[in-house]
Amino acid sequence: MSKRIDGLDVHNASTAIRLNVTAADIKKGAPKNPNACAIALAAVRQIKGATAAKVHLSCVYVMIRGEWRRYRTPEYATREIVAFDRGGTFIPGEYDLLPISTASLVRRVDRIRGKAASPKRTKSRPRHVTLDVRESAHANEPPANKEK
Repeated sequence: MSKRIDGLDVHNASTAIRLNVTAADIKKGAPKNPNACAIALAAVRQIKGATAAKVHLSCVYVMIRGEWRRYRTPEYATREIVAFDRGGTFIPGEYDLLPISTASLVRRVDRIRGKAASPKRTKSRPRHVTLDVRESAHANEPPANKEK
């Protein structure tokens, strides 16, 4: 089963895109709203054919000519998003939307299907969850079908 948004399949982006997030984008942006983030507004304004964008801490979805494209959110942009969602300032500047690596997708699918990443690992690390920010991009995914 592939990722879908509004009934449409999501495709992984193959090339990076550099966005210039301006003070006007930040002023119009809404904290904790992936659809109205300053980066989302900049993406719709600057990417040819883009009509919508959803910006999450780990990935960015952009609707380009009727198809959703998935990009990876760089760490420096994630820090700005967290600050903005918590009432701080978002700094204008250039932000790169990066292609998703195939290796990260394989690890995610293995985790969903219950396959161990490494048979040597016996203890799992506690997972840190960043609180008081927008919802996760994976929050509304349907449960994975377990193959028997």
